Amino acid sequence: MAISKSCGVTDTEKLLASLCDRSFLKLWSYPNPINDERKELCDILAVFENHVFIFFDRNNLQLEDASKDITLNWKRWKRKVIDAQVRTANGVERYIRNNRKIFLDVELTVPLPIKIDVNSVVIHKIIVAHGAKEACLRHSNENTSGSLGIIYSDNSRDSIDNPFMVNINKNDPVHIFDSHNLPIIFEELNTLYDFKSYLEAKLDAIKKFDVLVYCGEEDLLANYFLNYDEEVKKHYIAIKQDDINGLLVEEGAWKDFICRDVYKEYGLIARLPRNNPS
Repeated sequence: MAISKSCGVTDTEKLLASLCDRSFLKLWSYPNPINDERKELCDILAVFENHVFIFFDRNNLQLEDASKDITLNWKRWKRKVIDAQVRTANGVERYIRNNRKIFLDVELTVPLPIKIDVNSVVIHKIIVAHGAKEACLRHSNENTSGSLGIIYSDNSRDSIDNPFMVNINKNDPVHIFDSHNLPIIFEELNTLYDFKSYLEAKLDAIKKFDVLVYCGEEDLLANYFLNYDEEVKKHYIAIKQDDINGLLVEEGAWKDFICRDVYKEYGLIARLPRNNPS
């Protein structure tokens, strides 16, 4: 029986659904799934092996008003687009782990066609945040792409002095993508296996380091591709020194990486050594 999928509701949800439909997620993703209370669970749900990817797409353009106080405006934007959605993502994770039913229609007649094993499931919470790019670029000449900076640490309190840096609790990590780097992630990690492997390597780094800081998800991706363990045939996120307890990935790492000869020659990262042994 053919499965009818939603195409998204808002413009940005439709963009996310379209990206998923044109990418490796096409066969594995379900836009706008519904919980047993007839409410939307998340914007995109994807299931691959024992991994569940829950995507939340949020857009708020109030940061685009250059006349407003940037610190106050940033805090309001982050509270609506990031903080509220982190709480929602945590609630959806609990819903899935409690083995409650998921449907593809509001009438609750079409169940999710994939069985989720709650005993072995690995849940990846992903927020796609729109509306900050132009304000990011205005705020700092060093921000080359308009991507949000991310800090994973034990201290997830707001950093008032650093707008456009999002602090995430490393003990309960959530992935923050944005309008600039989401297409890069989907293009360069062009199979679900590769996407899963990147997130696993990222979680390993979050666990390993007391603090992980990067200026855009694409910059962290560059670090990932530049580190490859020939023995285990896997990319990883790290630095050469073993006695360092923190990692800072510099601004512009991705732009530098795509100028390298190896990238220019092969065009797509798919041609570099891959995690997938097949």
